[in-house]
Amino acid sequence: MDYLGFLLALVFVLVSVVLATILLKDRKTKFSKSIRELGYHVFGNPYYNKAKELEPAERERLVAVLKCARDYTINIDFKEAIEIAKCKKITNIELFIYSYYIINQVDASFSLEMLRKVAEILKQNADDAKLKEEQNSDSADKSKSDQKIRQNVETFARSWADQINADLKISYETALRYINDKKDFSQLVSLDIMAKNEGLDIEERPLINQIDEEGLKLIIYAMIRANSAGIFLDDESSYRINKVQNINEYKDAFKITTTLLKNLYKNYHRDVTRFTNAMIRAHNAQLWLNFSESDLYALSDDDFDNLISNLIKAKNSGITIDPKDLILHNVSGEQMNNLISAIIKAKAYGLSDQLNFNELMRYHVTTGSDVMKFVKSLRFIRENGLDLEITKDDLIEYSRPDADIYDCVQSMKIASELEATETENGITRRMVKKHFLEFGRVLETIKSIRKARKAGLSIDMVLAGKIIRSGKYSSLDEAISWALKPQVVEVKDCLTIVCKSGVQITPKINITVRGKMELIFVGYGLDILGKRINEAVVTKLESFDDHESILKNLSPISHEVLKMINEEEEKREIKTNPERATETQLNKYCAYQLLDVNIYDIIIGQNIKSELELRQAEIQSRKRIIQAEADRAKAEADLRIAMVQQYKDGTKPNFNELHKANLLNEKPKSIETGYEKDE
Repeated sequence: MDYLGFLLALVFVLVSVVLATILLKDRKTKFSKSIRELGYHVFGNPYYNKAKELEPAERERLVAVLKCARDYTINIDFKEAIEIAKCKKITNIELFIYSYYIINQVDASFSLEMLRKVAEILKQNADDAKLKEEQNSDSADKSKSDQKIRQNVETFARSWADQINADLKISYETALRYINDKKDFSQLVSLDIMAKNEGLDIEERPLINQIDEEGLKLIIYAMIRANSAGIFLDDESSYRINKVQNINEYKDAFKITTTLLKNLYKNYHRDVTRFTNAMIRAHNAQLWLNFSESDLYALSDDDFDNLISNLIKAKNSGITIDPKDLILHNVSGEQMNNLISAIIKAKAYGLSDQLNFNELMRYHVTTGSDVMKFVKSLRFIRENGLDLEITKDDLIEYSRPDADIYDCVQSMKIASELEATETENGITRRMVKKHFLEFGRVLETIKSIRKARKAGLSIDMVLAGKIIRSGKYSSLDEAISWALKPQVVEVKDCLTIVCKSGVQITPKINITVRGKMELIFVGYGLDILGKRINEAVVTKLESFDDHESILKNLSPISHEVLKMINEEEEKREIKTNPERATETQLNKYCAYQLLDVNIYDIIIGQNIKSELELRQAEIQSRKRIIQAEADRAKAEADLRIAMVQQYKDGTKPNFNELHKANLLNEKPKSIETGYEKDE
């Protein structure tokens, strides 16, 4: 049986070998037949033997390459076809050959090897994009990855054909480096064609090597817009013009160049689109921009845009400003807006004889004040006839960064009117000037003072200055509100008293007060007023027989306390001799006017009378105990003396007498009190 099994296994192996040989021979014969059908020689072809050594899948790809070449009538060397078949980066043979066909129609010098390198790079880019998409689920990154995947070999072929037809002269090395950096070559070609259609011949290599893909797109768009507006120069022409000495030729020197845009984008991270738009606006307004590129680099996008807008605004008003003056003094942002607006306003107000650009610039630099307020102040002075009261030099002297000079001249006008119509009003030009120099604003103070006086408050600028200087109130209006608006205050540390019935009570008191403006700093505060109220409340409550009566009469008591404190007394003048003032004067010279007193509750404490009676009984009891103990001690002493005397007389003492007298018991009791005495 073992011998028979061995024979069967041997037969199976031999049959398998024969079948494999037949199949292999059949496949090789089929491959050879396909090659011959495509017009290639099998015998005598030095590369056919290499083709037979390929993997079955690679031989199929080789046949596909040769077949596609025949379909598109392209002559492909057998050796090149083998290399393409072995390149696994080329996944779609038909698309690859078709792409080569597109290029071959316009550029016969472009080889299959060159296209193969492009295909390998594009495939690697696509693989990297897919991997990034898997690792990052963000929709924006996913869209970007899809865009990279769409950049296949056919897209490259069409872009290459377009640039050949447009005679852009982009070298293969430049294109290879561009796609190797994972950039969109088709976008580059589209931008170049667009630029060429606008009459621009762009040298891509300096930009490609230094600028990213997004920047390249923005720069080329900016160049196209600048060229359409007539403000673009190539670098060579710009260099030549900047070397001339003739000022008329130099007017054309400041234009947009490729180098300028590249530096702005790469080195200074500027928005080249916004910059170009601003330059076009300046050109359309016929502005002469004569500052250097270094000046440009020092400005931000906002500063440059704002500069152009203000220069155009000034030019439209017939005012010519050299931008170098603004840049030299570092005027930008809101300061520039105010300065240009002030120059325009000065001309509109007819103040050109007093003010010009240089004077306003000097005022801004030396004082740091708002030039618009300065211009408005001069106009106000002229219109209101205050030329004798305050001059331009006075304004410059009074100006500083934290002061509003326009506020000052308005206040001077009000003070002049009040001095002419009122006497002893407390608001004079001298006080206005003093207040302004100290606080920087005075008009609001004057308005507050006049408002307070209409409400019946006594206040002048001296007191107003003290209030502002003290910092006790956030504003003068807050202090005036304190004097006008009543406020309810809880009296702290109320005293505890005992009424006639002996019950201990503590009142809870709140008061309604209003500030006295004339005594805001010299008057007594709420602490002293609270003590005075405590004194009056205690005086009234001590007169009641019991706490029930107090509870029933809280409202009348409160009214009597208010009357007691507010009643007028003929006393010495506390202002002239405050150290001799008595407590009854405290309310009269308190910083608060007492409007109401409200004893709204009392807290019932101990009954002091009952407590005292109980303690008195205890004291009497202790006195009786002490007296009984003293009597007992005296009786015991008398007995012991008698016993000693009996010993001396030779008589035996009678101890039974001591026991009868309860003097030797452990707990003897007092005959008089009956209380037990502890040893």
